[in-house]
Amino acid sequence: MREGRELLVGTVIIAAVAVAVVGSLWLKGTNWGRSVTVVQVWIRDVGQLMEGNQVVYRGVPIGRVASVGVDTSGAFVRVGLELEGEVREMPSDARALVAPESLFGDWQLEIVTLSRFPRFDYYEVPDGYREGNVRVLGGYALPDISRLTAAADEISENLAVLTDRIDRAFNEETADALGQAIRNIQQVSDDIKNLIQQQASTFQNVSLQVERAATEIGGAAVVARTTLERMDQALTQGQIDSIMVNVEAASRAVQELVDGLGESTDDLENVLARADSAFTRLGRVTSRVEQGEGSLGRLLVDNTLALRAEEAVAQLDRLLLDIRENPGRYVRLSIF
Repeated sequence: MREGRELLVGTVIIAAVAVAVVGSLWLKGTNWGRSVTVVQVWIRDVGQLMEGNQVVYRGVPIGRVASVGVDTSGAFVRVGLELEGEVREMPSDARALVAPESLFGDWQLEIVTLSRFPRFDYYEVPDGYREGNVRVLGGYALPDISRLTAAADEISENLAVLTDRIDRAFNEETADALGQAIRNIQQVSDDIKNLIQQQASTFQNVSLQVERAATEIGGAAVVARTTLERMDQALTQGQIDSIMVNVEAASRAVQELVDGLGESTDDLENVLARADSAFTRLGRVTSRVEQGEGSLGRLLVDNTLALRAEEAVAQLDRLLLDIRENPGRYVRLSIF
């Protein structure tokens, strides 16, 4: 009877130890001989992620976190994942997102694509990178409630400082200045409106003038077209040839006129030379008269006769000057 009790107690103890071992292995996520796919995640920090937390892909648990440790360089954290079975269809731009699973402190690691959450600062790992035969993903950890609370406190402090500065800046004087600025803006708007109206009126006037000018240009174009048509008709009918013949004849007549004027100029020079000789002789006569020789000299004694003689000499001078300046009045040359 005693041996039977000892056997029963030993059996119960062995069963309890077996249950404890099996439970521990089950809680650790032992695969029990099933195949797994090992994946590594490089991430700056992991928040509250621990070994044994589940790995989720598209909302479905596909594995667990097998290891969490800081890299020997100290630049990032290595997180080892054990995924159930062989995961063959993982996207090339896959990323790891560490986030709270619930509001009760549980965390999980979710495999996502870069296109789904492009704004997160994932640890930089090239797409499809492998370390040996192990796929490596870049990861990012969302801030937990404590960090959000600290950030909210910091934001509240900044808002309080900003509110205090606003209260200091926007006093009654600032409000009055702001109202005056608004009124000035309204006045400027009215001025701009008036200016636009004036410019619109000016533009309308300019448009009318442009239209008139276009009409005049059109008329001028019609006249020019008519002229060109007439010129074309003249060229066709040979009138230009006759005109050129007439122009050539007129040119020859002008050349003959110029030659005749040249000969007249030579005759005029001879006349002027004779006039100079006559003036020389007249000078000698005048000298003799001034000396009292001859009848004219005697006339100088009588003042009345002298005055008349002086007037006659002046008229003679004017006559000679007019002859010099206008020989055509006194010398007529026939060219043709």
